[in-house]
Amino acid sequence: LSRLNTIWKGFINMQSVAKFVTKAYPVSGCFDYLTEDLPDTIHIGGRILPKTVWDYVGKLKSSLSKELCLIRFHPATEEEEVAYISLYSYFSSRGRFGVVANTNRHIKDLYLIPLSSKDPIPSKLLPFEGPG
Repeated sequence: LSRLNTIWKGFINMQSVAKFVTKAYPVSGCFDYLTEDLPDTIHIGGRILPKTVWDYVGKLKSSLSKELCLIRFHPATEEEEVAYISLYSYFSSRGRFGVVANTNRHIKDLYLIPLSSKDPIPSKLLPFEGPG
């Protein structure tokens, strides 16, 4: 991550689970609006089944008017890692993704997909177009 510029810094908050400061790094897609459209605090409103997200992503990829952007969140400091891991564990242990409640005008939907460092990149998200 040291070679990539952060595109956003703020809070991720899921009430009664975790709140922490994080940085977002580009992975794939267009990031023009993300720096201005991501709020100071990303509120996670709930959980969603992965199959629902993958069906939606499949439809998005065939749309000419929609874009799919991937970003990677990383704790801003070592102190934030505990809360970051708590949120990851919450979703991972339940087999669910997070749904962001406060999206903006350019961002229609935003999901948090828990991936460990050993997990393969889901094929629905490939190929990467960008820094990778």
